[in-house]
Amino acid sequence: MSDEARTIAGSPGASAPGTRVRKSTRGLLGQTIDDRYRVDSLIGEGGMGLVYRVTHTRLNKALALKVLRREKTSDPEVVERFQREAESASAIGSEHIIDILDFGELSDGSTYFVMEALEGVDLIDAIDEVERLPEDRAVRIALQVCRALAAAHDVGIVHRDLKPENVFLIRREEHEDFVKILDFGIAKVAHGPDRLTRAGEVIGTPHYMSPEQARAERGVDPSTDVYALGCVLYEALTGMRPFDGDTAMAVLAKILLEEPRPLAELLGDVPADLERLVHKMLRK
Repeated sequence: MSDEARTIAGSPGASAPGTRVRKSTRGLLGQTIDDRYRVDSLIGEGGMGLVYRVTHTRLNKALALKVLRREKTSDPEVVERFQREAESASAIGSEHIIDILDFGELSDGSTYFVMEALEGVDLIDAIDEVERLPEDRAVRIALQVCRALAAAHDVGIVHRDLKPENVFLIRREEHEDFVKILDFGIAKVAHGPDRLTRAGEVIGTPHYMSPEQARAERGVDPSTDVYALGCVLYEALTGMRPFDGDTAMAVLAKILLEEPRPLAELLGDVPADLERLVHKMLRK
């Protein structure tokens, strides 16, 4: 499970208060940001940023605050991608996408944004717990992901890094597997600046990349997310990724050149409509 996915959500797998972390990451602990966000604990670290558990002092409400690492603030492209993550999620307005509540800048110039704090597990942990999900549960989760992606695509946003680690499951009222989609850090916005994706740059997580991503093509569109969801649903149903390998390049080669094993071969008895659907999503 990626640090980014764990820590944005503040899941049980994130670094708990009291976990030993580098001294440099403790600078915000105990501070109150913008007179309203009291920093209570560091709940995790990723390559791009740090995520803290904070309390809104006026509302007495637990939230999560993600701060771009100070050393990254000198790179305008990185800063713009970080801001894009907050702007993309906020622009979609779906109940199945993590809420971004505020955005600002610290006194040292570091950029931050504030999110809802979630309690639950990500889909990869849910799969690992039972090896593979029952068909009805996997489909219920996938349908919610579809609603989130449809809302994103309607406003011209392609996630580009959909994977089980970015599908977070919480309990909401009577729903045990209410889906929240995380991490729009590499989302592509229609008519956005091309400089955020360099020619020939491979963007995404290899096992869930569409063939056009594997070829580092600029023309990714909503079908990229559909392909990734096909990979996620395949893994939820079988406990296996459609394509695997010892290296990222080996995985990308299989994505471009091979076909996934049929669901019926792995599961035996599987509804024909479901098998057709998954393999249609995975068409090259």
